Amino acid sequence: MEVEISCKISWSSGSIFKLQTIQSNEDFHCRLNLCFPKAKEKKLMAIMAFPAEMRVGYIPNMNLFETQIRNGKLELGGIEGRFLNLLSQALRFKYHLKPSVDGESGRLDDNGSWTGLFGMIQRKEIDMALSTLSITEERTQVADFSDAYTSKDLTFIVEKPGALPARWALIYPFDITTWICIIVTLIIGPYLFKFFISLKISYKILLFQLWGSFLKQPLTIKFISVQGIVLQISWCVLALLISMFYSSMLLSFLTVPLEKEPIKNFLELSQAVKKGTYRCFSVKGSSMFNILQSSNQEYLRYLGNIMEEKRWFYDMNNMAPILNSKVKVAAIDNRFKLELIQGTLKHDSYVVSKDVVVSLNFAIPLRKDFCCKAKLNTIISRLQSAGLYFKLTREEKLRVFLMSKKEFDDNSIVLSLRDLSGALMFYSFGCVASLIALLSEIVYFRYNNKR
Repeated sequence: MEVEISCKISWSSGSIFKLQTIQSNEDFHCRLNLCFPKAKEKKLMAIMAFPAEMRVGYIPNMNLFETQIRNGKLELGGIEGRFLNLLSQALRFKYHLKPSVDGESGRLDDNGSWTGLFGMIQRKEIDMALSTLSITEERTQVADFSDAYTSKDLTFIVEKPGALPARWALIYPFDITTWICIIVTLIIGPYLFKFFISLKISYKILLFQLWGSFLKQPLTIKFISVQGIVLQISWCVLALLISMFYSSMLLSFLTVPLEKEPIKNFLELSQAVKKGTYRCFSVKGSSMFNILQSSNQEYLRYLGNIMEEKRWFYDMNNMAPILNSKVKVAAIDNRFKLELIQGTLKHDSYVVSKDVVVSLNFAIPLRKDFCCKAKLNTIISRLQSAGLYFKLTREEKLRVFLMSKKEFDDNSIVLSLRDLSGALMFYSFGCVASLIALLSEIVYFRYNNKR
């Protein structure tokens, strides 16, 4: 369609220019470069009207870009969809939505062509795309980018390994160092009493007396001297505190099971994937693969290659690969998307890592010959300064929380036989040891009688 633009521009020369009929954007840029310097081109571009209609590419994703027809009218939902509405209202353009032909954001294929939304931009099937698309060096070869409207960290969400076995709850209240200190104190304690007080009691009896005090049993040994009384009070205070700390911690571990330590960083994640205890997923066609595969760290390259080789892909509309996995799973993506995913999964079963590979800048990819990037950047800057995109993200998080049906664990927990199995095992061990000691004494007594 031919468009004739007539405009009056006041520059230092005071000249008036009239542009002839323009057939295309390429023709316009050609004439502009011939007639005006670059500085004057920017002024002329600034006064040009933003296109009345825009072809916008997108990827249908729950909570990010949602479309629905209500009362015969198209309504957009999700963060990116609502952000597009804000842009269209501010710039007064109508949009025609075109979904990604293959559901991908876009990657460079083996034959040198682009897939997904960036392939559509390269073929000029769309004017712009909006679907949390990050700026990369490769993508700038086929698309121009607006200013970034947000930035997010590239990290991962991982399934928690579960609770520690309740049968070993007896040793959980203290760490190894504390247990060693307690045992050493019990061994040295009788020697200290014998040294300071000169007690005429065997080491074995004194050891059992002091050990019993840890189990809240009274000391039957009578101390007369001042130093003996002081030492007895000190030992009783120590035994009281240790027994109180142990009892309270043991009860808490039995009622609220202690969780195993989850995977914290990408190095631990790669090691778990190598062992086969975890699988790692990401979005097909994401720029994340190129970031990982070109990393200087071997474990990051391994994760990028294994996911692509095994085709461990997922999308927010289909969480089946994650939910139906026979082993523990993790997913790599930008932090905000992972937080949305976490809100839809079982309560307290996944955790988002604090480890970060890189911080990604998200912008709107445009056709290389797009005319009004400056105007678009101006509106994006105003929306960003007003905090509207941040407001959209908070509202979407709240919507996910309200819509998700969380199954919270019942706070009333009844201890089962499995929870007490550790104590029963310890008691059984003591019974077996006592029986062995008894049989040994009987054999020893009979052997001595025969002699």
